[in-house]
Amino acid sequence: MNARLIKFWQDLQSSYYFIPGIMVLLTVILATATAYIDAQLSAEIARKLDIFYAIEPGGARAVLATIAGAMMTVAAVTFSITMVAVTTASGQYGPRLIGNFMRDRANQFTLGTFTSTFVYALLVLRITHAGDASSGPDTISQFVPNLSLLVAVIMTLVSVGVMIFFIHHIPETLNVGNILARVGKKLRDNIEKTFPADLGKATETKKFDRRSIPEASAHHVCAESEGFVQAVNDSAMMRLAIEHDLVIELMKQPGDFITNGEELVSIWPQKDIDDETLQEISASFKKTYAMGKERTAHQNILFLADELVEILARALSPGVNDPFTAINCINWFKSSLKAMMRANIPNPYRADDNGDVRVITNPIDFKHFADNMLGQSRNYVATDFNVTCRLLDILDDLIESAENTSQKKILRAHARALNIAATDSQIVAADKDYLKKRLKMVT
Repeated sequence: MNARLIKFWQDLQSSYYFIPGIMVLLTVILATATAYIDAQLSAEIARKLDIFYAIEPGGARAVLATIAGAMMTVAAVTFSITMVAVTTASGQYGPRLIGNFMRDRANQFTLGTFTSTFVYALLVLRITHAGDASSGPDTISQFVPNLSLLVAVIMTLVSVGVMIFFIHHIPETLNVGNILARVGKKLRDNIEKTFPADLGKATETKKFDRRSIPEASAHHVCAESEGFVQAVNDSAMMRLAIEHDLVIELMKQPGDFITNGEELVSIWPQKDIDDETLQEISASFKKTYAMGKERTAHQNILFLADELVEILARALSPGVNDPFTAINCINWFKSSLKAMMRANIPNPYRADDNGDVRVITNPIDFKHFADNMLGQSRNYVATDFNVTCRLLDILDDLIESAENTSQKKILRAHARALNIAATDSQIVAADKDYLKKRLKMVT
């Protein structure tokens, strides 16, 4: 699949209108089905609906018009409340969280419920009509869709329940603990899904030396637009490399910013290829990249890590001064760092079924992830004694649970750097002495 199609599908699924659009489409089908059943039912069967039986079309139209008007009003209020929540969250916790609120399934389902009820009532209202007083071949007979009216009433009652749920859901959505939990759990889940990467097989049968590839023979595929890399079709790259007998190196990863003319992929043909074929191959590789105006969480675990760092930075800013929110952020740091410690980081050299290296990648390893998360937050954490102590405690726990010396070395280095920064930031001498003792316990 073209990377642009992958990006389009991801954007469509995460859009605010995706679920409401699907629900409205299903509502049109439902209205058509119930209208057909109403047309086939006899008056005797319709009367069995008892209190839901409408003998006069005027009364049915009045009910349907009331439902349609009320649902559109409530839908507008729902959208307004969502926008207020988005504005509040973006101002307090960071603008990158806007997408999380727009992708919230509960908000989408609420809007879809109200919109679907409005559309259903409108469609049923269209087929409800009184008969002509005159007689003749073109006379319109009276038609009251009783079953459709019953379904409209049921959908209205469901909408009332959804409205009560929505009123409860919005304050829960704005709770900073719930916001951090959603971001932290999604980051942990993305780490577990991303590693190991499904990009060929890690080569073990044949040794490979990157220096053995002459740079002079490389062909560089360059971007023709600017923006952030939002999606990379890894499997398509592997197929192209096998099909044309190539060795390729990915120069850019999802989340990287690219300017026009910047290199995306380096290609090394293993056999002679004419210039025209090489240009066609380059055009195919360009389709494996999709770019957009902003970073997204798709294929990019660092985006979610940056969201946690941003919330922490705002919590420790002088205008907010909320160390407990920062400590909560650090707790989710621990969750994601533990997931990275357990992750099976893929071999950068990806081979085909024959063991021949086809793709050279630059996967995010534990050091890169830890440097991004702990390094960016260090200066903010160091300003608060309590937050510093909590992060040192977490680093101590992570060092104890680390399975190899490399991870321990990385975590100890961050503990020392944090201790130095925090000691310089503290005013009270007792706090400085405590941090010095605490560092000895960690390292």
